[in-house]
Amino acid sequence: MQDYTNDAVKAVMAAYTPIQVKTLIHNHDESNFVHHQTTKEIVDFYAEHNEEIHHWLLDDSHAYEYYANAMGAYNYAQAKCTTDKERFALQNEYLKDVVYIFIATICYDLAASHDMLDMSMDEVENYQLAKELQHAKTKLTVIDGGKK
Repeated sequence: MQDYTNDAVKAVMAAYTPIQVKTLIHNHDESNFVHHQTTKEIVDFYAEHNEEIHHWLLDDSHAYEYYANAMGAYNYAQAKCTTDKERFALQNEYLKDVVYIFIATICYDLAASHDMLDMSMDEVENYQLAKELQHAKTKLTVIDGGKK
């Protein structure tokens, strides 16, 4: 993937491991959005990155379809709400949908940019372990003052 300046993209890239990315692109079950499970986590992420999220989803032709459908469903359901409690609960569901669509889109882009789409889960696990090993070696070199 290119060097993105979008902080929302960076946050997803920093949070999700290659194994979590691979899992998410094959199964969009809510439980697989492991770093965005609670309403607080979702609302906090949205509050910090809402403009970036919406711009990304508007610009991505594939994600836009899901985004627009979610927005249409939200607007329709909003008109049916009769209490503030219902509106608040619906708003939280909408925010979750938007955040999950965004994360799923970024995970797909990440997997595509690292040639992980056609990798087996074993290959992705080996890829992640190799990255973690390289990171540990680099960290040890820094701690040891660059000595070999």
